[in-house]
Amino acid sequence: MIQLNASAEDQLVAIYPEVTVSSSVDSLRFNYVQDYDMSSGSFNGDILSKKQWVVATVSGSVVPTFTGQYTFDVYELIPGAGQIWNLSEEIFSTSTVVWNEGTADQVGQLLTTERGYVEGTNGSSLTTYNSPNQNGAYITYNS
Repeated sequence: MIQLNASAEDQLVAIYPEVTVSSSVDSLRFNYVQDYDMSSGSFNGDILSKKQWVVATVSGSVVPTFTGQYTFDVYELIPGAGQIWNLSEEIFSTSTVVWNEGTADQVGQLLTTERGYVEGTNGSSLTTYNSPNQNGAYITYNS
C-alpha cells in the first residue's frame, strides 16, 4: 500500500514490482484514480534503489490534494526524444510537453498496481461548542 501526504516536502515510496525494472530507468510514473469520484492524474518520482523493492522519492507538491483512497498504476518512465506527430504513440490530449520543443518522457512497462491512501489538504476539522445550552460536537468540511 502506498501512503502519501500532500503537505510533506519529499517522501519515500516503496513498491515490489511484478516485473524487472530496466537498468536504464531512473524515474517512475504514477497514474492514479481516486476511488470516490474517479478523478485521475499522474505524477513522477525519482528512483533511489532498484533491488527487490523499488524505492522512489516523490515531492508532496505533485501528490493529489484530496484525502482518500486511490489506485496507483506504477510505470517505468523512459527519457525520450522530441515528439514527432506521426511517429508518437502518445495521445495528444494526455501529453504534458510542447510537441515541437525539448524532449518527452515515454511511459514504459507497467511495474505494479497498488492501493494507496493520500492525506490531502481537505481533511475535516472538529468544532466543539461548550456553552450551557449547546453541548455537542460538529464536523465541518473544508472544500
